[in-house]
Amino acid sequence: MRLLVCVVLAATTCLLVQPAVATDVDGPNDCVHQLHDFGDAPEFVPAYPAVPGRFPTCIAPGPVGTQTFVCPPISTPPGPTGYVHHIQFGMPSNYWLGCYFNAIGPYGIDNEIDGKTNTPAVGISACGGIPTDCIEAAFGMTFDQDECFGDGSDAGVRRPTLIACRPSAVTMDVFNCGQPRQVFLNICLDLNRDGDWNDNVACPGACAYEWAVVNAPFTLPAAGCLTLTSPLFLVGPQAGPSWMRVSISDDPMPVDYPWNGTVSLPGSATHGGETEDYPVFIDEHIGTAPSTWGNMKTLYR
Repeated sequence: MRLLVCVVLAATTCLLVQPAVATDVDGPNDCVHQLHDFGDAPEFVPAYPAVPGRFPTCIAPGPVGTQTFVCPPISTPPGPTGYVHHIQFGMPSNYWLGCYFNAIGPYGIDNEIDGKTNTPAVGISACGGIPTDCIEAAFGMTFDQDECFGDGSDAGVRRPTLIACRPSAVTMDVFNCGQPRQVFLNICLDLNRDGDWNDNVACPGACAYEWAVVNAPFTLPAAGCLTLTSPLFLVGPQAGPSWMRVSISDDPMPVDYPWNGTVSLPGSATHGGETEDYPVFIDEHIGTAPSTWGNMKTLYR
């Protein structure tokens, strides 16, 4: 949606402008807020045209995904989908994805009571009917989200370049309010477009796992903004739409994280950090050079 904005200079001038697509609804300073964060990938609604989303987002148990594999799976067989829940207690322990500032302080994460997801976008989540914050357009669809790529207020993950059967990485901005700390990074990517993150698929000479980055440790320096780049992971062979989840947390994620989120952790939640979910696109690989992944894979698995 565009708004017609008129300003008075020497004469009245009217311009078509694009309004901000998301706001940090808690407002700054997020270092002092007590926060609960959930995911935003589709559950109970389509993830792609005619494909239901079975990602662990809503507190209510959701549909059971499938698990297909060409190599031994690294997560447990799926049950009813759970959810991912982050709890933060305020100064000085908070940290999150996204680095935004104003005169009051840093911001980039909202307090939530459930996941924020829906399609077509109507401003209300399919998880409990709570308001959503932005609209992401992808795959010929519109999705209600908490954050959207480049929203200027909440998003911490940069849009990645993903190429079929090639190693890739994800870059993100992280703000830490307090002392240096170790955190864990997890990334999931739907490689066969079936609406879950439980599978692995074959590329020449290697397996690509939908749980693409598993509990990779990072050290956040003392208070401030840090740009992180994930370890390399192999993208699957199927070009086209996908859904990606990025989580940072105090705790390593459990073995059922791709379908159950944090439900099997004590209190069904992890401490610190944030989860952000985005629709992404996997590009087809074009070229004749042989893959070097066969030589690299032992470094990452």
